[in-house]
Amino acid sequence: MIDHVLLLYAIIILSYTPLGLYQMFLVARSVILLRGLEEKQYPKLDVKNKLVVAITTNGNATDVVEKIIATTMGYGLDLRMYVIKEESDTFRYSCQEIVVPKDYQCAHGSRNKMRALQYGIEWMGGNGLGKETYICHLDDDSMVSKEYLEYVIDSMTEEGGQGSIRLREFGRSLFSSLADIVRISNCEAWCKHFNIWDRPKFVHGEGLVVRADVEKEIGWDFGTYGAEDLMMGLEISRRYRFGLMPQGNIWIAPPTSVRDFFKQRRRWFWSIFRNEGKVRGLSLKVYLMYVYLYIAGVTGIIGFLILPYTIIFAPALTPHLAPFWIINTACFYIYYQYGASYHGSLRVSALLLFLQLPVAFYEGLTIIYSLVTRPDFNTFETIKKV
Repeated sequence: MIDHVLLLYAIIILSYTPLGLYQMFLVARSVILLRGLEEKQYPKLDVKNKLVVAITTNGNATDVVEKIIATTMGYGLDLRMYVIKEESDTFRYSCQEIVVPKDYQCAHGSRNKMRALQYGIEWMGGNGLGKETYICHLDDDSMVSKEYLEYVIDSMTEEGGQGSIRLREFGRSLFSSLADIVRISNCEAWCKHFNIWDRPKFVHGEGLVVRADVEKEIGWDFGTYGAEDLMMGLEISRRYRFGLMPQGNIWIAPPTSVRDFFKQRRRWFWSIFRNEGKVRGLSLKVYLMYVYLYIAGVTGIIGFLILPYTIIFAPALTPHLAPFWIINTACFYIYYQYGASYHGSLRVSALLLFLQLPVAFYEGLTIIYSLVTRPDFNTFETIKKV
Protein backbone atom coordinates (compact mmCIF):
# COMPACT_ATOMS: atom_id res chain seq x y z
CA MET A 1 0.00 0.00 0.00
CA ILE A 2 2.77 2.42 0.96
CA ASP A 3 4.65 1.70 -2.24
CA HIS A 4 1.55 2.34 -4.36
CA VAL A 5 0.78 5.67 -2.67
CA LEU A 6 4.37 6.83 -2.96
CA LEU A 7 4.45 5.78 -6.60
CA LEU A 8 1.32 7.88 -7.20
CA TYR A 9 2.92 10.80 -5.41
CA ALA A 10 6.08 10.41 -7.51
CA ILE A 11 3.99 10.52 -10.70
CA ILE A 12 2.20 13.63 -9.45
CA ILE A 13 5.48 15.38 -8.61
CA LEU A 14 7.13 14.51 -11.90
CA SER A 15 4.05 15.48 -13.96
CA TYR A 16 4.08 19.01 -12.53
CA THR A 17 7.82 19.65 -12.90
CA PRO A 18 7.76 20.52 -16.65
CA LEU A 19 4.94 23.02 -16.09
CA GLY A 20 6.59 24.56 -13.06
CA LEU A 21 9.95 24.98 -14.77
CA TYR A 22 8.40 26.35 -17.95
CA GLN A 23 6.40 28.90 -16.01
CA MET A 24 9.59 29.97 -14.25
CA PHE A 25 11.17 30.48 -17.67
CA LEU A 26 8.22 32.64 -18.70
CA VAL A 27 8.38 34.63 -15.46
CA ALA A 28 12.14 35.17 -15.83
CA ARG A 29 11.72 36.26 -19.45
CA SER A 30 8.96 38.65 -18.49
CA VAL A 31 10.98 40.16 -15.64
CA ILE A 32 14.27 40.44 -17.56
CA LEU A 33 13.12 41.27 -21.07
CA LEU A 34 9.51 42.46 -20.99
CA ARG A 35 9.23 44.67 -17.92
CA GLY A 36 9.04 48.32 -18.74
CA LEU A 37 6.89 47.88 -21.84
CA GLU A 38 4.36 50.39 -20.52
CA GLU A 39 6.98 53.14 -20.23
CA LYS A 40 8.41 52.56 -23.71
CA GLN A 41 7.67 55.14 -26.40
CA TYR A 42 5.84 53.58 -29.37
CA PRO A 43 5.74 55.05 -32.88
CA LYS A 44 2.72 57.25 -33.52
CA LEU A 45 0.59 56.60 -36.57
CA ASP A 46 0.38 59.27 -39.23
CA VAL A 47 -3.40 58.78 -39.25
CA LYS A 48 -4.92 57.77 -35.92
CA ASN A 49 -7.14 54.75 -35.64
CA LYS A 50 -10.80 55.20 -34.90
CA LEU A 51 -11.97 53.40 -31.78
CA VAL A 52 -15.19 51.86 -30.56
CA VAL A 53 -15.59 50.44 -27.05
CA ALA A 54 -18.35 47.83 -27.00
CA ILE A 55 -19.88 46.43 -23.82
CA THR A 56 -21.92 43.25 -24.20
CA THR A 57 -24.49 42.74 -21.45
CA ASN A 58 -27.52 40.63 -20.62
CA GLY A 59 -29.07 43.43 -18.57
CA ASN A 60 -28.33 42.03 -15.11
CA ALA A 61 -25.64 44.56 -14.19
CA THR A 62 -26.96 47.92 -15.35
CA ASP A 63 -25.28 49.87 -12.54
CA VAL A 64 -21.89 48.33 -13.32
CA VAL A 65 -22.28 49.01 -17.04
CA GLU A 66 -23.10 52.63 -16.29
CA LYS A 67 -19.97 52.86 -14.14
CA ILE A 68 -17.89 51.47 -17.02
CA ILE A 69 -19.43 53.97 -19.46
CA ALA A 70 -18.81 56.91 -17.14
CA THR A 71 -15.22 55.87 -16.46
CA THR A 72 -14.39 55.30 -20.13
CA MET A 73 -16.04 58.47 -21.39
CA GLY A 74 -14.33 60.35 -18.57
CA TYR A 75 -10.95 59.68 -20.19
CA GLY A 76 -11.75 62.39 -22.72
CA LEU A 77 -10.60 60.33 -25.70
CA ASP A 78 -11.95 60.46 -29.23
CA LEU A 79 -14.00 57.25 -29.21
CA ARG A 80 -17.50 55.91 -29.51
CA MET A 81 -19.19 53.65 -27.00
CA TYR A 82 -21.84 51.05 -27.70
CA VAL A 83 -23.77 48.74 -25.43
CA ILE A 84 -24.83 45.51 -27.14
CA LYS A 85 -27.94 44.35 -25.34
CA GLU A 86 -30.95 42.07 -25.74
CA GLU A 87 -34.36 43.39 -26.73
CA SER A 88 -35.66 42.26 -23.34
CA ASP A 89 -33.27 44.67 -21.59
CA THR A 90 -35.40 47.80 -21.20
CA PHE A 91 -32.80 49.84 -19.31
CA ARG A 92 -31.66 52.97 -21.15
CA TYR A 93 -27.87 53.19 -21.10
CA SER A 94 -26.03 56.50 -21.33
CA CYS A 95 -24.42 55.71 -24.68
CA GLN A 96 -25.56 54.39 -28.05
CA GLU A 97 -27.30 51.02 -27.86
CA ILE A 98 -27.21 48.09 -30.28
CA VAL A 99 -30.37 46.11 -29.56
CA VAL A 100 -30.37 42.44 -30.58
CA PRO A 101 -33.86 41.59 -31.91
CA LYS A 102 -35.63 38.79 -30.10
CA ASP A 103 -36.08 36.82 -33.33
CA TYR A 104 -32.49 37.24 -34.56
CA GLN A 105 -30.81 33.91 -35.39
CA CYS A 106 -27.22 33.09 -36.31
CA ALA A 107 -26.46 30.91 -39.31
CA HIS A 108 -24.59 28.38 -37.16
CA GLY A 109 -27.02 28.51 -34.27
CA SER A 110 -24.94 30.54 -31.84
CA ARG A 111 -26.79 31.59 -28.71
CA ASN A 112 -26.41 33.96 -25.79
CA LYS A 113 -23.25 36.11 -25.81
CA MET A 114 -21.98 34.84 -29.18
CA ARG A 115 -25.34 35.64 -30.75
CA ALA A 116 -25.21 39.18 -29.37
CA LEU A 117 -21.62 39.70 -30.51
CA GLN A 118 -22.45 38.42 -34.00
CA TYR A 119 -25.40 40.78 -34.31
CA GLY A 120 -23.26 43.60 -32.96
CA ILE A 121 -20.53 43.23 -35.58
CA GLU A 122 -23.10 42.88 -38.35
CA TRP A 123 -24.78 46.08 -37.16
CA MET A 124 -21.47 47.95 -36.89
CA GLY A 125 -20.32 46.72 -40.28
CA GLY A 126 -23.60 47.83 -41.79
CA ASN A 127 -23.10 51.25 -40.25
CA GLY A 128 -19.77 51.94 -41.87
CA LEU A 129 -17.21 50.54 -39.43
CA GLY A 130 -14.32 49.07 -41.37
CA LYS A 131 -10.56 48.88 -41.66
CA GLU A 132 -9.97 52.25 -40.03
CA THR A 133 -11.78 51.27 -36.80
CA TYR A 134 -10.78 49.04 -33.90
CA ILE A 135 -13.29 47.57 -31.47
CA CYS A 136 -12.32 47.07 -27.83
CA HIS A 137 -14.65 44.51 -26.26
CA LEU A 138 -15.62 44.65 -22.60
CA ASP A 139 -17.72 42.33 -20.50
CA ASP A 140 -20.23 44.04 -18.25
CA ASP A 141 -17.80 43.94 -15.31
CA SER A 142 -14.50 44.90 -16.96
CA MET A 143 -12.75 48.18 -17.59
CA VAL A 144 -9.60 49.20 -19.42
CA SER A 145 -7.24 52.01 -18.54
CA LYS A 146 -6.87 55.23 -20.49
CA GLU A 147 -3.36 54.20 -21.60
CA TYR A 148 -4.75 50.97 -23.05
CA LEU A 149 -7.16 52.85 -25.30
CA GLU A 150 -4.60 55.52 -26.19
CA TYR A 151 -2.30 52.82 -27.54
CA VAL A 152 -5.07 51.49 -29.79
CA ILE A 153 -5.79 54.97 -31.16
CA ASP A 154 -2.22 56.18 -31.57
CA SER A 155 -0.04 53.15 -32.30
CA MET A 156 -1.82 49.83 -32.95
CA THR A 157 -1.13 48.18 -36.32
CA GLU A 158 -1.90 44.49 -35.64
CA GLU A 159 -5.35 43.25 -36.57
CA GLY A 160 -6.01 42.00 -33.04
CA GLY A 161 -4.46 42.12 -29.61
CA GLN A 162 -4.86 41.97 -25.87
CA GLY A 163 -3.12 43.19 -22.75
CA SER A 164 -2.76 42.17 -19.13
CA ILE A 165 -5.35 41.72 -16.40
CA ARG A 166 -5.46 43.47 -13.04
CA LEU A 167 -7.98 43.00 -10.24
CA ARG A 168 -10.46 45.54 -8.93
CA GLU A 169 -13.11 45.11 -6.20
CA PHE A 170 -10.66 42.75 -4.51
CA GLY A 171 -11.77 40.85 -1.41
CA ARG A 172 -15.54 40.55 -1.75
CA SER A 173 -14.87 36.81 -1.77
CA LEU A 174 -11.41 36.31 -0.26
CA PHE A 175 -10.55 32.93 -1.72
CA SER A 176 -11.98 33.81 -5.13
CA SER A 177 -9.96 37.02 -5.17
CA LEU A 178 -6.75 35.28 -4.13
CA ALA A 179 -7.33 32.55 -6.71
CA ASP A 180 -7.83 35.17 -9.43
CA ILE A 181 -4.32 36.49 -8.77
CA VAL A 182 -3.05 33.59 -10.86
CA ARG A 183 -4.84 35.21 -13.81
CA ILE A 184 -2.43 38.13 -13.41
CA SER A 185 0.46 35.65 -13.41
CA ASN A 186 -0.89 34.00 -16.56
CA CYS A 187 -1.18 37.33 -18.37
CA GLU A 188 2.22 38.60 -17.34
CA ALA A 189 3.95 35.31 -18.15
CA TRP A 190 2.03 33.44 -20.85
CA CYS A 191 0.20 36.28 -22.62
CA LYS A 192 3.14 38.65 -22.80
CA HIS A 193 5.47 35.94 -24.05
CA PHE A 194 3.20 34.51 -26.70
CA ASN A 195 1.20 37.57 -27.79
CA ILE A 196 4.37 39.47 -28.59
CA TRP A 197 5.21 36.65 -31.03
CA ASP A 198 1.69 36.44 -32.53
CA ARG A 199 0.98 33.07 -30.89
CA PRO A 200 -1.89 33.64 -28.42
CA LYS A 201 -2.53 30.95 -25.81
CA PHE A 202 -4.81 32.63 -23.25
CA VAL A 203 -7.43 34.92 -24.81
CA HIS A 204 -10.15 36.41 -22.63
CA GLY A 205 -13.21 38.43 -23.55
CA GLU A 206 -12.20 41.39 -21.40
CA GLY A 207 -10.19 43.97 -23.31
CA LEU A 208 -9.96 42.03 -26.57
CA VAL A 209 -9.23 44.46 -29.42
CA VAL A 210 -10.07 43.54 -33.03
CA ARG A 211 -10.06 45.60 -36.22
CA ALA A 212 -13.67 45.92 -37.32
CA ASP A 213 -13.29 44.48 -40.83
CA VAL A 214 -11.37 41.47 -39.52
CA GLU A 215 -13.93 40.84 -36.80
CA LYS A 216 -16.73 40.93 -39.35
CA GLU A 217 -14.80 38.58 -41.66
CA ILE A 218 -14.25 35.99 -38.92
CA GLY A 219 -17.51 36.58 -37.09
CA TRP A 220 -18.62 35.36 -33.68
CA ASP A 221 -20.98 32.69 -34.98
CA PHE A 222 -18.89 29.71 -33.82
CA GLY A 223 -21.98 27.76 -32.74
CA THR A 224 -20.30 26.37 -29.59
CA TYR A 225 -21.01 26.48 -25.87
CA GLY A 226 -18.17 28.93 -25.32
CA ALA A 227 -14.46 29.65 -25.96
CA GLU A 228 -15.46 32.30 -28.49
CA ASP A 229 -12.76 34.69 -27.27
CA LEU A 230 -10.04 32.04 -27.60
CA MET A 231 -11.26 31.00 -31.04
CA MET A 232 -11.37 34.64 -32.19
CA GLY A 233 -7.78 35.14 -31.05
CA LEU A 234 -6.61 31.96 -32.76
CA GLU A 235 -8.46 32.84 -35.96
CA ILE A 236 -6.89 36.31 -36.03
CA SER A 237 -3.44 34.81 -35.49
CA ARG A 238 -4.04 32.25 -38.26
CA ARG A 239 -5.13 34.85 -40.81
CA TYR A 240 -3.47 38.08 -39.71
CA ARG A 241 -1.52 39.26 -36.64
CA PHE A 242 -2.42 39.06 -32.97
CA GLY A 243 -0.24 41.28 -30.81
CA LEU A 244 0.45 42.36 -27.28
CA MET A 245 -1.16 45.50 -25.92
CA PRO A 246 1.96 46.82 -24.16
CA GLN A 247 0.45 49.83 -22.42
CA GLY A 248 -2.30 50.06 -19.85
CA ASN A 249 -4.28 47.23 -18.28
CA ILE A 250 -7.62 45.47 -18.15
CA TRP A 251 -9.39 45.67 -14.80
CA ILE A 252 -11.68 42.79 -13.81
CA ALA A 253 -13.67 41.99 -10.68
CA PRO A 254 -13.25 38.52 -9.11
CA PRO A 255 -16.44 36.51 -8.47
CA THR A 256 -18.22 37.69 -5.34
CA SER A 257 -19.11 34.25 -3.95
CA VAL A 258 -17.90 30.66 -3.88
CA ARG A 259 -20.88 29.58 -5.96
CA ASP A 260 -20.15 32.15 -8.68
CA PHE A 261 -16.47 31.24 -8.72
CA PHE A 262 -17.25 27.57 -9.28
CA LYS A 263 -19.88 28.36 -11.92
CA GLN A 264 -17.45 30.61 -13.80
CA ARG A 265 -14.67 28.02 -13.78
CA ARG A 266 -17.10 25.32 -14.87
CA ARG A 267 -18.10 27.42 -17.86
CA TRP A 268 -14.45 27.91 -18.79
CA PHE A 269 -13.73 24.19 -18.42
CA TRP A 270 -16.56 23.04 -20.67
CA SER A 271 -15.89 25.83 -23.16
CA ILE A 272 -12.56 24.14 -23.93
CA PHE A 273 -13.93 20.60 -24.14
CA ARG A 274 -17.34 21.20 -25.72
CA ASN A 275 -16.67 23.18 -28.89
CA GLU A 276 -16.97 20.45 -31.54
CA GLY A 277 -13.21 20.22 -31.86
CA LYS A 278 -12.88 23.80 -33.12
CA VAL A 279 -10.19 24.84 -30.64
CA ARG A 280 -8.29 21.64 -31.42
CA GLY A 281 -8.67 22.31 -35.14
CA LEU A 282 -7.36 25.86 -34.84
CA SER A 283 -4.38 24.91 -32.68
CA LEU A 284 -3.65 21.41 -31.42
CA LYS A 285 -0.83 22.83 -29.27
CA VAL A 286 -3.19 25.20 -27.48
CA TYR A 287 -5.76 22.46 -26.94
CA LEU A 288 -3.15 20.06 -25.51
CA MET A 289 -1.83 22.86 -23.31
CA TYR A 290 -5.26 23.23 -21.71
CA VAL A 291 -5.57 19.46 -21.31
CA TYR A 292 -2.21 19.40 -19.52
CA LEU A 293 -3.13 22.36 -17.30
CA TYR A 294 -6.37 20.71 -16.22
CA ILE A 295 -4.62 17.39 -15.60
CA ALA A 296 -2.06 19.25 -13.49
CA GLY A 297 -4.94 20.76 -11.54
CA VAL A 298 -6.49 17.36 -10.82
CA THR A 299 -3.18 15.74 -9.87
CA GLY A 300 -2.51 18.73 -7.63
CA ILE A 301 -5.72 18.00 -5.70
CA ILE A 302 -4.77 14.35 -5.36
CA GLY A 303 -1.31 15.31 -4.17
CA PHE A 304 -2.80 17.69 -1.64
CA LEU A 305 -5.13 14.98 -0.30
CA ILE A 306 -2.42 12.36 0.12
CA LEU A 307 0.16 14.83 1.42
CA PRO A 308 -0.38 13.91 5.11
CA TYR A 309 0.10 10.25 4.23
CA THR A 310 3.33 10.92 2.39
CA ILE A 311 4.61 13.10 5.25
CA ILE A 312 4.11 10.23 7.67
CA PHE A 313 6.08 7.93 5.39
CA ALA A 314 8.53 10.61 4.19
CA PRO A 315 11.61 8.42 4.82
CA ALA A 316 10.38 6.19 2.02
CA LEU A 317 10.79 9.05 -0.49
CA THR A 318 13.91 8.41 -2.49
CA PRO A 319 16.69 11.03 -2.56
CA HIS A 320 16.12 11.26 -6.32
CA LEU A 321 12.53 12.48 -5.84
CA ALA A 322 13.16 15.04 -3.11
CA PRO A 323 14.84 17.63 -5.39
CA PHE A 324 11.83 17.57 -7.73
CA TRP A 325 9.51 18.16 -4.78
CA ILE A 326 11.62 21.16 -3.71
CA ILE A 327 11.70 22.55 -7.26
CA ASN A 328 7.95 22.12 -7.70
CA THR A 329 7.18 23.81 -4.39
CA ALA A 330 9.43 26.77 -5.20
CA CYS A 331 7.91 27.17 -8.69
CA PHE A 332 4.39 26.89 -7.28
CA TYR A 333 4.89 29.63 -4.70
CA ILE A 334 6.91 31.93 -6.97
CA TYR A 335 4.29 31.82 -9.73
CA TYR A 336 1.47 32.91 -7.42
CA GLN A 337 3.62 35.56 -5.77
CA TYR A 338 4.61 36.87 -9.18
CA GLY A 339 0.97 37.73 -9.87
CA ALA A 340 0.57 39.17 -6.37
CA SER A 341 3.53 41.49 -6.96
CA TYR A 342 1.54 43.25 -9.69
CA HIS A 343 -1.39 43.69 -7.32
CA GLY A 344 0.87 46.03 -5.40
CA SER A 345 -0.02 45.12 -1.81
CA LEU A 346 2.38 43.50 0.63
CA ARG A 347 -0.60 42.54 2.76
CA VAL A 348 -2.18 40.63 -0.13
CA SER A 349 1.15 38.99 -0.99
CA ALA A 350 1.59 37.85 2.61
CA LEU A 351 -1.99 36.64 2.82
CA LEU A 352 -1.62 34.67 -0.38
CA LEU A 353 1.66 33.19 0.81
CA PHE A 354 -0.04 31.98 3.99
CA LEU A 355 -3.13 30.63 2.21
CA GLN A 356 -1.61 29.49 -1.07
CA LEU A 357 -2.12 25.75 -0.55
CA PRO A 358 -5.82 25.99 0.37
CA VAL A 359 -6.35 28.58 -2.40
CA ALA A 360 -4.84 26.21 -4.97
CA PHE A 361 -6.99 23.40 -3.60
CA TYR A 362 -10.03 25.69 -3.80
CA GLU A 363 -9.31 26.40 -7.47
CA GLY A 364 -8.49 22.78 -8.26
CA LEU A 365 -11.81 21.63 -6.83
CA THR A 366 -13.56 23.54 -9.61
CA ILE A 367 -12.33 20.90 -12.07
CA ILE A 368 -13.95 18.13 -10.04
CA TYR A 369 -17.07 20.26 -9.73
CA SER A 370 -17.12 20.75 -13.51
CA LEU A 371 -16.89 17.02 -14.14
CA VAL A 372 -19.63 15.97 -11.74
CA THR A 373 -22.11 18.85 -12.28
CA ARG A 374 -22.38 19.68 -15.94
CA PRO A 375 -24.03 23.01 -16.82
CA ASP A 376 -26.99 23.54 -19.08
CA PHE A 377 -25.21 23.85 -22.43
CA ASN A 378 -28.15 25.72 -23.94
CA THR A 379 -27.72 28.70 -21.62
CA PHE A 380 -24.84 30.98 -20.69
CA GLU A 381 -24.25 30.93 -16.96
CA THR A 382 -23.74 34.40 -15.57
CA ILE A 383 -22.40 35.57 -12.24
CA LYS A 384 -23.04 38.65 -10.11
CA LYS A 385 -21.19 41.67 -11.47
CA VAL A 386 -19.75 44.46 -9.33
